[in-house]
Amino acid sequence: MHCKTIKTHNTMKKATFLLVLMATGLAAAAQHIQYDVDSVSIRKVGQLYFHITSRNTAELTYMLCPNGVCDWYPDTVVVPPSVTIDGHEYTVNRIGDGAVNRGDRVRSFTMPETITEIGNKAFHGLGINITLPESVRSIGAEAFPTNNPPANIRIPRNVEHIDEAAFYGSNIIRFTVDSANRHFVAVDSVALCNADTTLLLAYVNSDTLPHYTLPSTIRRIGKGAFFTCRSLRTLTLPNGLREMGDCILYGTPLSSLHIPATVCRIEGAPRNVPSANFDLTVDPASTHYRMEDNQLMSYDGDTLIQVLGATGDYTVPNGVRVLAPGLFYRNTTLGTVHLPNGLTAIGEKAFYHSTANVQAPTSIQSIGEMAFYSNSGTTRLNLPNLTHLGASAFEYSNINTLDSTLQLTTIPRRAFYQSKLAKFSFGNLLESICEGAFFLTNLYPNGKITLPASLKRIGADALNTQTRLKEITFTNPVDTIGSHAFHCRFLRFYDTVAPVCYGTPLIHVDSVYVPCGHLDAFMQAMPHDTTTGFAEWCPPVGITSPATLQVTLYPNPAHSAFTLKGLPDGETLMTVTDLAGRTLLRRTLQGPAATVSTDALAAGTYLVTLTSSHSSTTRRLVVE
Repeated sequence: MHCKTIKTHNTMKKATFLLVLMATGLAAAAQHIQYDVDSVSIRKVGQLYFHITSRNTAELTYMLCPNGVCDWYPDTVVVPPSVTIDGHEYTVNRIGDGAVNRGDRVRSFTMPETITEIGNKAFHGLGINITLPESVRSIGAEAFPTNNPPANIRIPRNVEHIDEAAFYGSNIIRFTVDSANRHFVAVDSVALCNADTTLLLAYVNSDTLPHYTLPSTIRRIGKGAFFTCRSLRTLTLPNGLREMGDCILYGTPLSSLHIPATVCRIEGAPRNVPSANFDLTVDPASTHYRMEDNQLMSYDGDTLIQVLGATGDYTVPNGVRVLAPGLFYRNTTLGTVHLPNGLTAIGEKAFYHSTANVQAPTSIQSIGEMAFYSNSGTTRLNLPNLTHLGASAFEYSNINTLDSTLQLTTIPRRAFYQSKLAKFSFGNLLESICEGAFFLTNLYPNGKITLPASLKRIGADALNTQTRLKEITFTNPVDTIGSHAFHCRFLRFYDTVAPVCYGTPLIHVDSVYVPCGHLDAFMQAMPHDTTTGFAEWCPPVGITSPATLQVTLYPNPAHSAFTLKGLPDGETLMTVTDLAGRTLLRRTLQGPAATVSTDALAAGTYLVTLTSSHSSTTRRLVVE
């Protein structure tokens, strides 16, 4: 399937060195979220918290819970243009990701003309409307509250980037755009579009506008453009439309939709839990999509996008390799769902808040973000070939057992957060356990954990399980441990030898086993209860810790291929991951040298990990 992506410069995601909060669900309520950042860079000034982001700038950030008591935003919030911390003045130029996390009491919120960026979910905890200052240039995903009263939204003159999901679920009844803005327009005050009206970003939620025909110039409907437009009854798509973002019609009462033949990209299920009487049709001339047995799928049958009237037990057709995002989103009438052999990918939110008992084949390689979020039916999976797991994939789910060892380099943020997980095995490729990955799960009922030698990073609350850990074994030093990772506040390793623990000592832990030669460094750097015992962990006689491979990688930057020299005799496993931890290549090499094509890699920076039976190493690779 080929479809040229519609490019609009105003919707390109800005690169940022700040820690970015990923979306936590289209219809999720505002949450009091904690983040894994260096606590030293967050300071309370007056009644507000600020995160120092550079030598001269700071952002408004979320309320913390010092000493276990959470601070809340006051009734009236006036964000200052600058703050002074330790005698140095910082310009406040950003409302941070999830900043207003405890804003239930706020009745007035004022921002200065120094604010240039509104982060993801910035105002998600508010129940009031927001007026943007003229200085704002960028607006992130789900930035506006979902529990706000009817709002007139004005886009200031300097705004040049708006995330497609910026207005998810917000009660907008009118859009206006400053006449000097060169990037956006409001068509008839009801549709927010880019300047040349090829992209629809959002549509109003007004009872007076139940019927809408898109402008003939529209080539892409942005992600969630009509999300929770509860008054929308009919929608006419123009010939010439090329792309449809996922969940564009979630929460609408629309009874029918006709997809033109020109549409060559549908990113996910158009509607959530469509009933059997939802009239979904595809132009017969389409060579990209088709309807078959009340199922919308790609023309080649590779991707299943929407199923009408799915209730009870359901079997996905043979030949389907991909389940589209949101396929069974909030479907609470499903029983057992049988997935076919050969299925490789489950899209984000595919079984979000569903009752499906998913019977998955071992061929699954990728599970998207929030794919099983709050899924109540699936309790056991066997995923030996999984190479990618999205953030919050099993958060709040009833998953209990993963039978196979997951060969992942990264367990992502909140992957099993407050799930029922009790059985899980770390793989020997694991490098990172991200924030809240196993928070309040039932892992390690005996209170003991041995961390793999490959592990380098442990995020905040990552192993803060319901079964409190009593014995922790580090088989190798690690680089970073986030706050509350082991019930220890603000624990962080600044280098590969000595950990540092701010404030509260390591508690609820009886024994800490550290790598050979690092005992003194750990004991001196990590405050701990007098009852916590430290001891060295050393491999048994005759067994050596993994050595470091002395491998040469060239050319670097690489163009069409790169060569590895100095590989050990026998087999070496090569894994190439991007900087987000996604595995893109995995191959077994035979020493002493190998040449690897970069055809499957886009231009960018990657990590090449080489693992043999007795040694390992990681090299940074740049592809141009």
